[in-house]
Amino acid sequence: MNNKFDVAYIVSHGFAARMVLQTDLLVKLKQAGLKVALITPDKADQNLVENVAKSGIEIIEYKPSSTLWNSEYIRLRKYLFEDIKKNAALWEKHQHDLNIAKLRSSFLPLFKIRIFYLIYLVFNHFPLLRKLIAGLEKKSLHDPVANAIIKNLDSRLVISTYPVNLMESRLLYAANKYAATKTIIHLLSWDNITCKGYFPQLADYYISWGDIMNREFISYYNIDEKRIFKTGVPHFDLHFEVRGSLVYKNILKQKGLNPDLPYLFFAMSAPYFSPNEIDIVEWLAKKIDENEFGELSLIVRPHPQNVTGNMADKTWIDRLKKIESSRVSVDWPKLVKSKLNWSMQMNDMLDLAHLIEGCAISINSGSTVSIDSLLHNKPVLLTFFDAYEPLPMWTSIRRVAAYGHLKNLVDSGGVVVADNFNNFTEQITRFLKDPDWNHTEREKIMLMECFKNDGMATERVVNAIQMTVDAG
Repeated sequence: MNNKFDVAYIVSHGFAARMVLQTDLLVKLKQAGLKVALITPDKADQNLVENVAKSGIEIIEYKPSSTLWNSEYIRLRKYLFEDIKKNAALWEKHQHDLNIAKLRSSFLPLFKIRIFYLIYLVFNHFPLLRKLIAGLEKKSLHDPVANAIIKNLDSRLVISTYPVNLMESRLLYAANKYAATKTIIHLLSWDNITCKGYFPQLADYYISWGDIMNREFISYYNIDEKRIFKTGVPHFDLHFEVRGSLVYKNILKQKGLNPDLPYLFFAMSAPYFSPNEIDIVEWLAKKIDENEFGELSLIVRPHPQNVTGNMADKTWIDRLKKIESSRVSVDWPKLVKSKLNWSMQMNDMLDLAHLIEGCAISINSGSTVSIDSLLHNKPVLLTFFDAYEPLPMWTSIRRVAAYGHLKNLVDSGGVVVADNFNNFTEQITRFLKDPDWNHTEREKIMLMECFKNDGMATERVVNAIQMTVDAG
Protein backbone atom coordinates (compact mmCIF):
# COMPACT_ATOMS: atom_id res chain seq x y z
CA MET A 1 0.00 0.00 0.00
CA ASN A 2 1.33 3.46 -0.87
CA ASN A 3 1.47 6.15 1.78
CA LYS A 4 0.40 8.79 2.29
CA PHE A 5 -3.39 9.11 2.14
CA ASP A 6 -5.10 12.42 2.70
CA VAL A 7 -8.53 11.09 3.67
CA ALA A 8 -9.79 7.72 4.92
CA TYR A 9 -13.59 7.32 5.22
CA ILE A 10 -14.91 4.52 7.44
CA VAL A 11 -18.06 2.89 6.06
CA SER A 12 -19.61 0.21 8.27
CA HIS A 13 -23.28 0.69 7.30
CA GLY A 14 -25.20 0.69 4.03
CA PHE A 15 -26.63 4.16 4.67
CA ALA A 16 -23.10 5.51 5.04
CA ALA A 17 -22.23 3.90 1.71
CA ARG A 18 -25.19 5.76 0.24
CA MET A 19 -23.93 9.03 1.70
CA VAL A 20 -20.36 8.81 0.42
CA LEU A 21 -20.83 6.80 -2.78
CA GLN A 22 -24.21 7.66 -4.29
CA THR A 23 -23.31 11.36 -4.19
CA ASP A 24 -19.83 10.91 -5.69
CA LEU A 25 -18.43 12.44 -2.51
CA LEU A 26 -15.30 10.28 -2.66
CA VAL A 27 -14.85 11.01 -6.35
CA LYS A 28 -15.12 14.74 -5.68
CA LEU A 29 -12.51 14.46 -2.95
CA LYS A 30 -10.18 12.86 -5.48
CA GLN A 31 -10.97 15.58 -7.99
CA ALA A 32 -9.93 18.08 -5.32
CA GLY A 33 -6.50 16.47 -5.41
CA LEU A 34 -6.89 14.35 -2.29
CA LYS A 35 -5.74 10.74 -2.09
CA VAL A 36 -8.69 8.78 -0.70
CA ALA A 37 -9.09 5.42 1.03
CA LEU A 38 -12.19 3.67 2.32
CA ILE A 39 -12.23 1.28 5.32
CA THR A 40 -15.06 -1.25 5.47
CA PRO A 41 -15.91 -4.68 6.93
CA ASP A 42 -16.94 -5.93 3.46
CA LYS A 43 -14.76 -4.95 0.52
CA ALA A 44 -16.89 -7.20 -1.74
CA ASP A 45 -19.99 -4.99 -1.27
CA GLN A 46 -21.39 -4.30 -4.75
CA ASN A 47 -21.58 -0.54 -4.23
CA LEU A 48 -17.97 -0.35 -3.11
CA VAL A 49 -16.72 -2.54 -5.94
CA GLU A 50 -18.53 -0.45 -8.56
CA ASN A 51 -17.21 2.77 -7.12
CA VAL A 52 -13.64 1.48 -7.03
CA ALA A 53 -13.93 0.43 -10.66
CA LYS A 54 -14.77 3.95 -11.77
CA SER A 55 -12.63 5.96 -9.35
CA GLY A 56 -9.70 3.85 -8.22
CA ILE A 57 -10.35 4.48 -4.53
CA GLU A 58 -8.34 2.22 -2.23
CA ILE A 59 -10.47 -0.16 -0.12
CA ILE A 60 -9.16 -1.62 3.13
CA GLU A 61 -11.13 -4.37 4.88
CA TYR A 62 -11.24 -4.45 8.67
CA LYS A 63 -13.24 -6.94 10.71
CA PRO A 64 -12.70 -6.42 14.45
CA SER A 65 -12.87 -9.30 16.88
CA SER A 66 -13.69 -8.77 20.53
CA THR A 67 -14.52 -10.56 23.74
CA LEU A 68 -15.85 -7.47 25.53
CA TRP A 69 -17.95 -5.97 22.75
CA ASN A 70 -20.50 -8.77 22.48
CA SER A 71 -24.25 -8.31 22.20
CA GLU A 72 -24.74 -8.31 25.98
CA TYR A 73 -22.20 -5.54 26.50
CA ILE A 74 -23.76 -3.46 23.71
CA ARG A 75 -27.11 -3.81 25.53
CA LEU A 76 -25.46 -2.87 28.82
CA ARG A 77 -23.78 0.29 27.48
CA LYS A 78 -26.91 2.45 27.64
CA TYR A 79 -27.30 1.64 31.34
CA LEU A 80 -23.65 2.48 32.01
CA PHE A 81 -23.38 5.79 30.18
CA GLU A 82 -26.86 7.27 29.77
CA ASP A 83 -29.62 8.66 31.92
CA ILE A 84 -32.07 6.40 30.11
CA LYS A 85 -35.14 7.84 31.83
CA LYS A 86 -34.39 11.18 30.16
CA ASN A 87 -33.86 9.67 26.72
CA ALA A 88 -37.13 8.49 25.17
CA ALA A 89 -35.49 6.20 22.62
CA LEU A 90 -33.24 4.43 25.14
CA TRP A 91 -35.98 4.18 27.79
CA GLU A 92 -38.23 2.62 25.17
CA LYS A 93 -35.59 -0.04 24.43
CA HIS A 94 -35.41 -0.85 28.15
CA GLN A 95 -39.20 -1.11 28.42
CA HIS A 96 -39.40 -3.24 25.28
CA ASP A 97 -36.74 -5.72 26.44
CA LEU A 98 -38.29 -5.90 29.91
CA ASN A 99 -41.81 -6.59 28.67
CA ILE A 100 -40.70 -9.13 26.06
CA ALA A 101 -38.84 -11.04 28.79
CA LYS A 102 -41.94 -10.94 31.01
CA LEU A 103 -44.23 -12.15 28.20
CA ARG A 104 -41.91 -15.04 27.42
CA SER A 105 -41.41 -15.84 31.12
CA SER A 106 -37.68 -15.86 30.37
CA PHE A 107 -35.97 -15.92 33.74
CA LEU A 108 -32.39 -15.26 32.62
CA PRO A 109 -33.15 -12.33 30.25
CA LEU A 110 -35.48 -10.82 32.84
CA PHE A 111 -32.83 -11.20 35.54
CA LYS A 112 -30.20 -9.55 33.30
CA ILE A 113 -32.43 -6.59 32.47
CA ARG A 114 -33.20 -6.01 36.14
CA ILE A 115 -29.51 -6.20 37.00
CA PHE A 116 -28.74 -3.77 34.16
CA TYR A 117 -31.37 -1.38 35.50
CA LEU A 118 -29.92 -1.63 39.01
CA ILE A 119 -26.51 -0.80 37.54
CA TYR A 120 -28.06 2.23 35.85
CA LEU A 121 -29.51 3.47 39.14
CA VAL A 122 -26.15 3.14 40.87
CA PHE A 123 -24.17 4.76 38.04
CA ASN A 124 -26.72 7.55 37.70
CA HIS A 125 -26.32 8.31 41.40
CA PHE A 126 -22.52 8.14 41.28
CA PRO A 127 -21.37 9.81 38.02
CA LEU A 128 -17.73 9.18 38.92
CA LEU A 129 -18.33 5.48 38.21
CA ARG A 130 -19.23 6.40 34.63
CA LYS A 131 -15.88 8.11 34.17
CA LEU A 132 -14.11 5.04 35.53
CA ILE A 133 -15.99 2.67 33.20
CA ALA A 134 -15.48 5.01 30.24
CA GLY A 135 -11.74 4.79 30.85
CA LEU A 136 -11.86 0.99 30.96
CA GLU A 137 -13.96 0.90 27.80
CA LYS A 138 -11.44 3.02 25.94
CA LYS A 139 -8.73 0.51 26.81
CA SER A 140 -10.90 -2.20 25.21
CA LEU A 141 -10.82 -0.19 21.98
CA HIS A 142 -7.08 -0.71 21.66
CA ASP A 143 -6.62 -3.15 18.78
CA PRO A 144 -3.27 -3.94 17.11
CA VAL A 145 -5.01 -4.56 13.77
CA ALA A 146 -6.75 -1.17 13.83
CA ASN A 147 -3.51 0.47 14.91
CA ALA A 148 -1.66 -1.15 12.00
CA ILE A 149 -4.30 -0.02 9.50
CA ILE A 150 -4.11 3.58 10.69
CA LYS A 151 -0.31 3.51 10.73
CA ASN A 152 -0.07 1.99 7.24
CA LEU A 153 -2.57 4.46 5.83
CA ASP A 154 -0.70 7.33 7.44
CA SER A 155 -3.76 9.38 6.53
CA ARG A 156 -3.98 13.04 7.37
CA LEU A 157 -7.68 12.64 8.15
CA VAL A 158 -9.90 9.73 9.24
CA ILE A 159 -13.69 10.17 9.03
CA SER A 160 -16.22 8.07 10.98
CA THR A 161 -19.85 7.87 9.86
CA TYR A 162 -21.31 5.61 12.59
CA PRO A 163 -19.19 5.96 15.75
CA VAL A 164 -21.33 3.72 17.96
CA ASN A 165 -20.11 0.80 15.84
CA LEU A 166 -17.19 -1.20 17.34
CA MET A 167 -15.21 -1.16 14.12
CA GLU A 168 -15.49 2.60 13.76
CA SER A 169 -14.78 3.25 17.45
CA ARG A 170 -11.58 1.23 17.31
CA LEU A 171 -10.36 2.97 14.19
CA LEU A 172 -11.23 6.37 15.67
CA TYR A 173 -9.38 5.43 18.85
CA ALA A 174 -6.31 4.42 16.86
CA ALA A 175 -6.49 7.55 14.70
CA ASN A 176 -6.86 9.83 17.73
CA LYS A 177 -3.67 8.29 19.15
CA TYR A 178 -1.75 8.69 15.89
CA ALA A 179 -0.09 12.10 15.91
CA ALA A 180 -0.15 12.60 12.14
CA THR A 181 -3.91 12.09 11.83
CA LYS A 182 -6.91 14.31 12.55
CA THR A 183 -10.43 12.88 12.91
CA ILE A 184 -13.95 13.89 11.88
CA ILE A 185 -17.35 12.44 12.76
CA HIS A 186 -19.74 12.75 9.80
CA LEU A 187 -22.98 11.07 10.87
CA LEU A 188 -24.98 8.99 8.42
CA SER A 189 -28.39 9.74 9.97
CA TRP A 190 -30.33 12.36 11.91
CA ASP A 191 -31.12 10.09 14.88
CA ASN A 192 -27.59 8.95 15.77
CA ILE A 193 -26.94 11.43 18.58
CA THR A 194 -30.27 11.16 20.38
CA CYS A 195 -31.13 7.50 19.79
CA LYS A 196 -27.95 5.42 19.52
CA GLY A 197 -26.32 6.03 22.89
CA TYR A 198 -23.00 7.45 24.01
CA PHE A 199 -20.26 7.45 21.36
CA PRO A 200 -17.24 5.48 22.68
CA GLN A 201 -14.90 7.81 20.77
CA LEU A 202 -15.20 11.45 19.82
CA ALA A 203 -13.25 13.35 17.16
CA ASP A 204 -11.31 16.52 16.50
CA TYR A 205 -14.00 17.93 14.18
CA TYR A 206 -17.63 17.28 13.23
CA ILE A 207 -19.71 17.61 10.07
CA SER A 208 -23.30 18.53 10.84
CA TRP A 209 -26.50 18.30 8.79
CA GLY A 210 -27.87 21.61 10.12
CA ASP A 211 -28.79 23.74 13.14
CA ILE A 212 -30.58 20.92 14.98
CA MET A 213 -27.61 18.54 14.73
CA ASN A 214 -25.30 21.40 15.75
CA ARG A 215 -27.30 21.88 18.94
CA GLU A 216 -27.24 18.15 19.65
CA PHE A 217 -23.45 17.93 19.29
CA ILE A 218 -23.07 20.84 21.69
CA SER A 219 -25.71 19.64 24.17
CA TYR A 220 -24.70 15.96 24.29
CA TYR A 221 -20.93 16.22 23.96
CA ASN A 222 -20.09 19.84 24.83
CA ILE A 223 -18.44 20.32 21.43
CA ASP A 224 -17.07 23.77 20.67
CA GLU A 225 -19.16 25.12 17.79
CA LYS A 226 -15.95 26.25 16.08
CA ARG A 227 -15.14 22.56 15.56
CA ILE A 228 -18.43 21.87 13.73
CA PHE A 229 -18.90 22.31 9.97
CA LYS A 230 -22.57 22.85 9.04
CA THR A 231 -22.91 21.54 5.50
CA GLY A 232 -26.28 19.96 4.78
CA VAL A 233 -26.65 16.34 3.67
CA PRO A 234 -24.68 15.00 0.67
CA HIS A 235 -27.10 12.24 -0.31
CA PHE A 236 -29.96 14.74 -0.25
CA ASP A 237 -28.42 16.66 -3.16
CA LEU A 238 -30.21 14.19 -5.39
CA HIS A 239 -33.54 15.64 -4.29
CA PHE A 240 -32.53 19.07 -5.54
CA GLU A 241 -31.28 17.61 -8.81
CA VAL A 242 -34.61 15.91 -9.65
CA ARG A 243 -36.88 18.84 -8.69
CA GLY A 244 -39.25 19.51 -11.58
CA SER A 245 -38.38 16.24 -13.32
CA LEU A 246 -41.13 14.01 -14.77
CA VAL A 247 -39.04 10.82 -14.66
CA TYR A 248 -41.42 9.51 -11.98
CA LYS A 249 -44.02 9.03 -14.74
CA ASN A 250 -41.78 6.44 -16.40
CA ILE A 251 -41.38 4.66 -13.06
CA LEU A 252 -45.16 4.60 -12.64
CA LYS A 253 -45.56 3.09 -16.11
CA GLN A 254 -43.00 0.39 -15.27
CA LYS A 255 -45.04 -0.45 -12.18
CA GLY A 256 -48.26 -0.71 -14.20
CA LEU A 257 -49.79 2.47 -12.76
CA ASN A 258 -51.45 5.29 -14.65
CA PRO A 259 -48.70 7.94 -14.94
CA ASP A 260 -51.26 10.75 -15.14
CA LEU A 261 -52.98 10.01 -11.83
CA PRO A 262 -51.80 11.67 -8.59
CA TYR A 263 -50.48 9.21 -6.05
CA LEU A 264 -49.71 8.77 -2.36
CA PHE A 265 -46.28 7.55 -1.32
CA PHE A 266 -46.17 5.41 1.87
CA ALA A 267 -42.71 4.66 3.29
CA MET A 268 -42.97 1.92 5.91
CA SER A 269 -41.00 1.40 9.12
CA ALA A 270 -39.74 -1.82 10.68
CA PRO A 271 -42.32 -3.95 12.54
CA TYR A 272 -40.32 -3.32 15.73
CA PHE A 273 -41.37 0.33 15.64
CA SER A 274 -44.84 0.02 14.11
CA PRO A 275 -46.15 -3.53 14.63
CA ASN A 276 -49.54 -2.85 13.03
CA GLU A 277 -48.43 -0.64 10.16
CA ILE A 278 -49.20 -3.41 7.67
CA ASP A 279 -52.88 -3.09 8.72
CA ILE A 280 -52.82 0.63 7.90
CA VAL A 281 -51.22 -0.05 4.53
CA GLU A 282 -53.84 -2.70 3.68
CA TRP A 283 -56.64 -0.34 4.79
CA LEU A 284 -55.28 2.49 2.63
CA ALA A 285 -54.78 0.21 -0.39
CA LYS A 286 -58.41 -0.89 -0.13
CA LYS A 287 -59.61 2.71 0.07
CA ILE A 288 -57.54 3.62 -2.99
CA ASP A 289 -59.04 0.72 -4.96
CA GLU A 290 -62.51 1.85 -3.87
CA ASN A 291 -61.92 5.47 -4.97
CA GLU A 292 -62.34 6.74 -1.40
CA PHE A 293 -60.14 9.74 -2.25
CA GLY A 294 -61.06 10.00 -5.93
CA GLU A 295 -58.88 8.99 -8.88
CA LEU A 296 -55.66 8.24 -7.05
CA SER A 297 -52.85 5.66 -6.93
CA LEU A 298 -50.66 4.40 -4.09
CA ILE A 299 -47.01 3.37 -3.94
CA VAL A 300 -45.86 1.54 -0.82
CA ARG A 301 -42.14 1.35 -0.09
CA PRO A 302 -41.12 -1.21 2.58
CA HIS A 303 -38.17 -0.29 4.76
CA PRO A 304 -35.18 -2.65 4.32
CA GLN A 305 -35.97 -3.88 7.84
CA ASN A 306 -39.38 -5.02 6.57
CA VAL A 307 -37.74 -7.64 4.37
CA THR A 308 -34.39 -8.51 5.96
CA GLY A 309 -32.64 -8.59 9.31
CA ASN A 310 -33.71 -9.48 12.84
CA MET A 311 -36.43 -6.80 12.92
CA ALA A 312 -38.22 -8.11 9.83
CA ASP A 313 -41.59 -9.86 9.86
CA LYS A 314 -41.53 -12.05 6.76
CA THR A 315 -45.32 -12.48 6.85
CA TRP A 316 -45.56 -8.86 5.72
CA ILE A 317 -43.99 -9.71 2.37
CA ASP A 318 -46.90 -11.87 1.18
CA ARG A 319 -49.42 -9.39 2.57
CA LEU A 320 -47.78 -6.58 0.61
CA LYS A 321 -47.78 -8.63 -2.58
CA LYS A 322 -51.54 -9.18 -2.19
CA ILE A 323 -52.40 -5.47 -2.11
CA GLU A 324 -50.89 -4.80 -5.54
CA SER A 325 -53.45 -3.85 -8.20
CA SER A 326 -53.88 -1.48 -11.14
CA ARG A 327 -53.89 1.34 -8.58
CA VAL A 328 -51.49 0.06 -5.93
CA SER A 329 -47.82 -0.87 -6.34
CA VAL A 330 -45.03 -1.91 -3.97
CA ASP A 331 -41.59 -0.38 -4.49
CA TRP A 332 -39.32 -3.03 -3.00
CA PRO A 333 -35.95 -1.75 -1.66
CA LYS A 334 -33.14 -2.70 -4.03
CA LEU A 335 -30.79 -4.44 -1.60
CA VAL A 336 -27.40 -5.83 -2.55
CA LYS A 337 -25.66 -8.82 -1.04
CA SER A 338 -23.41 -7.33 1.60
CA LYS A 339 -22.30 -7.48 5.23
CA LEU A 340 -23.23 -3.80 5.45
CA ASN A 341 -26.75 -3.37 6.83
CA TRP A 342 -29.22 -1.94 4.30
CA SER A 343 -26.70 -1.64 1.48
CA MET A 344 -28.65 -0.68 -1.63
CA GLN A 345 -28.12 -0.65 -5.37
CA MET A 346 -26.70 2.57 -6.72
CA ASN A 347 -29.96 3.55 -8.46
CA ASP A 348 -32.19 2.99 -5.43
CA MET A 349 -31.74 6.47 -3.94
CA LEU A 350 -32.31 8.11 -7.32
CA ASP A 351 -35.57 6.18 -7.87
CA LEU A 352 -36.67 7.15 -4.35
CA ALA A 353 -36.00 10.83 -5.10
CA HIS A 354 -38.09 10.64 -8.30
CA LEU A 355 -40.99 8.88 -6.55
CA ILE A 356 -41.08 11.52 -3.82
CA GLU A 357 -40.88 14.29 -6.41
CA GLY A 358 -44.03 13.01 -8.11
CA CYS A 359 -46.19 12.19 -5.09
CA ALA A 360 -49.12 14.24 -3.81
CA ILE A 361 -48.57 13.32 -0.13
CA SER A 362 -45.68 11.51 1.59
CA ILE A 363 -46.80 9.18 4.40
CA ASN A 364 -44.61 7.38 6.94
CA SER A 365 -44.40 6.51 10.63
CA GLY A 366 -41.24 8.36 11.54
CA SER A 367 -38.58 7.49 8.96
CA THR A 368 -35.95 9.71 7.33
CA VAL A 369 -38.28 9.88 4.32
CA SER A 370 -39.95 12.73 6.21
CA ILE A 371 -36.83 14.84 5.63
CA ASP A 372 -36.44 13.60 2.05
CA SER A 373 -40.00 14.71 1.37
CA LEU A 374 -39.63 18.14 2.96
CA LEU A 375 -36.77 18.79 0.53
CA HIS A 376 -39.35 18.37 -2.26
CA ASN A 377 -41.83 20.59 -0.39
CA LYS A 378 -44.25 17.67 -0.12
CA PRO A 379 -46.93 17.40 2.60
CA VAL A 380 -45.71 14.87 5.19
CA LEU A 381 -48.24 12.81 7.14
CA LEU A 382 -47.09 10.62 10.04
CA THR A 383 -49.20 7.59 11.03
CA PHE A 384 -48.67 7.55 14.80
CA PHE A 385 -51.46 5.09 15.56
CA ASP A 386 -51.81 1.32 15.83
CA ALA A 387 -54.54 0.70 13.25
CA TYR A 388 -57.68 -0.73 14.83
CA GLU A 389 -56.74 -1.16 18.50
CA PRO A 390 -54.12 0.73 20.56
CA LEU A 391 -51.21 -1.44 21.61
CA PRO A 392 -49.46 -1.15 25.00
CA MET A 393 -47.20 1.91 24.89
CA TRP A 394 -43.97 -0.10 25.11
CA THR A 395 -44.68 -1.68 21.70
CA SER A 396 -46.92 0.98 20.13
CA ILE A 397 -45.88 3.32 17.32
CA ARG A 398 -47.14 6.11 19.62
CA ARG A 399 -43.95 5.80 21.67
CA VAL A 400 -41.69 7.05 18.87
CA ALA A 401 -43.35 10.50 18.92
CA ALA A 402 -41.23 11.22 22.01
CA TYR A 403 -37.92 10.35 20.32
CA GLY A 404 -35.80 13.50 20.24
CA HIS A 405 -35.33 13.74 16.48
CA LEU A 406 -39.02 13.11 15.75
CA LYS A 407 -40.25 15.45 18.49
CA ASN A 408 -38.34 18.29 16.81
CA LEU A 409 -40.14 17.51 13.58
CA VAL A 410 -43.65 17.20 15.05
CA ASP A 411 -43.33 20.27 17.30
CA SER A 412 -42.34 22.37 14.28
CA GLY A 413 -45.71 21.92 12.59
CA GLY A 414 -43.88 21.06 9.36
CA VAL A 415 -45.33 17.55 9.47
CA VAL A 416 -48.83 16.45 10.43
CA VAL A 417 -49.73 13.52 12.70
CA ALA A 418 -52.69 11.17 12.23
CA ASP A 419 -53.77 9.37 15.41
CA ASN A 420 -56.66 7.24 14.07
CA PHE A 421 -58.23 6.21 10.76
CA ASN A 422 -60.79 9.04 10.76
CA ASN A 423 -58.08 11.62 11.34
CA PHE A 424 -55.89 9.91 8.72
CA THR A 425 -58.71 10.28 6.18
CA GLU A 426 -59.25 13.93 7.10
CA GLN A 427 -55.56 14.80 6.74
CA ILE A 428 -55.25 13.08 3.35
CA THR A 429 -58.37 14.89 2.10
CA ARG A 430 -57.12 18.25 3.37
CA PHE A 431 -53.71 17.95 1.70
CA LEU A 432 -55.24 16.77 -1.58
CA LYS A 433 -57.38 19.92 -1.58
CA ASP A 434 -54.65 22.27 -0.34
CA PRO A 435 -51.09 20.91 -0.87
CA ASP A 436 -49.56 24.15 0.48
CA TRP A 437 -51.49 24.13 3.76
CA ASN A 438 -48.40 24.18 6.06
CA HIS A 439 -45.81 25.30 3.50
CA THR A 440 -44.15 27.91 5.77
CA GLU A 441 -43.61 25.43 8.62
CA ARG A 442 -42.27 22.83 6.17
CA GLU A 443 -39.69 25.22 4.78
CA LYS A 444 -38.56 26.33 8.23
CA ILE A 445 -37.98 22.86 9.70
CA MET A 446 -36.35 21.66 6.47
CA LEU A 447 -33.74 24.41 6.79
CA MET A 448 -33.26 23.64 10.50
CA GLU A 449 -32.62 19.99 9.68
CA CYS A 450 -30.64 20.33 6.44
CA PHE A 451 -29.17 23.88 6.45
CA LYS A 452 -29.85 24.54 2.76
CA ASN A 453 -31.65 22.93 -0.16
CA ASP A 454 -29.40 24.03 -2.99
CA GLY A 455 -27.80 20.79 -4.21
CA MET A 456 -24.41 21.93 -2.87
CA ALA A 457 -24.12 19.93 0.37
CA THR A 458 -21.56 17.53 -1.12
CA GLU A 459 -19.42 20.49 -2.19
CA ARG A 460 -19.60 21.96 1.32
CA VAL A 461 -18.51 18.63 2.80
CA VAL A 462 -15.58 18.48 0.38
CA ASN A 463 -14.60 22.03 1.36
CA ALA A 464 -14.80 21.21 5.07
CA ILE A 465 -12.60 18.15 4.57
CA GLN A 466 -10.14 20.10 2.44
CA MET A 467 -9.90 22.81 5.12
CA THR A 468 -9.25 20.21 7.83
CA VAL A 469 -6.60 18.45 5.77
CA ASP A 470 -4.87 21.74 4.96
CA ALA A 471 -5.00 22.87 8.60
CA GLY A 472 -3.50 19.57 9.77
